[in-house]
Amino acid sequence: MFNRFDVFLRKLSPLMVTLISIFMVVILALVDHLTGYEVSFSVFYLVPITLATWYGGFFHGTLISFLSAMAWILVDWSAGRHYSHSLIPVWNGGVRFGFFLITAALLSRLTAQLERERNTARLDGLTGIMNSRGFREAAASVFSVARRYNRPLCIGYIDLDNFKSVNDSLGHSEGDRVLRTVATTLRNSLRNADLTGRLGGDEFIVLLPETNQEGASTVFSNLRTNLLAQVESSKWPIGFSVGVAVFTQVPQNIDEAVRYADGLMYRVKNGGKNNILFEVITP
Repeated sequence: MFNRFDVFLRKLSPLMVTLISIFMVVILALVDHLTGYEVSFSVFYLVPITLATWYGGFFHGTLISFLSAMAWILVDWSAGRHYSHSLIPVWNGGVRFGFFLITAALLSRLTAQLERERNTARLDGLTGIMNSRGFREAAASVFSVARRYNRPLCIGYIDLDNFKSVNDSLGHSEGDRVLRTVATTLRNSLRNADLTGRLGGDEFIVLLPETNQEGASTVFSNLRTNLLAQVESSKWPIGFSVGVAVFTQVPQNIDEAVRYADGLMYRVKNGGKNNILFEVITP
């Protein structure tokens, strides 16, 4: 139940979340007014403050904090409560605003930390590009859009030939440098909308949305040329076996598409390595 609510709120814009939070503040203020000043409702204002901060950010949380403090002052005043000095309700409102603001600030820092941890969990620690989990999560939305609008896409599976010889003859630090160089070359050779990730070991994957066979041939040919140029300049004894599956109709799941490209890559391996094999997958 909570997960569905969380997904629903994440789809909303920060402005829409803030409007919902303002509506909640109004309802709380009305209930607070009807119950009188003897019953405190201050703690319940934390609900819209939390909502606005968690899904909208610190600015929106600050706005709702201020509105909540103002609502409490107005409710207290309308209830006819008497104080020994006219500034006491203002002071109390300021204290509540400070409490609400501290809550919003702590929540904002918590959400930022969680987002950093989320991003870290999606990235490969060595190369800085997406790991298998991150790639699949990002690819899921691309697949969803392509399936909805019946658009083509392609997946390329890249395996480094003879990578073990680099580790054995040049050391693991040089092997790490190879992997980082490959990742950087992939990232610099692709469009912003394209996705790339390291699936593990010496295997990489590339997803090109809105790409047919002609576009895939151009992109991967240039990509392989750039990779081989890096290899030649560093004198690494490796090559690249690449299997590229072009889908005119998107498969039901990402794993199925990856299996197609992986199978093509192994056909390249079995046929002599260091080459590209394209195949158009039609329904």
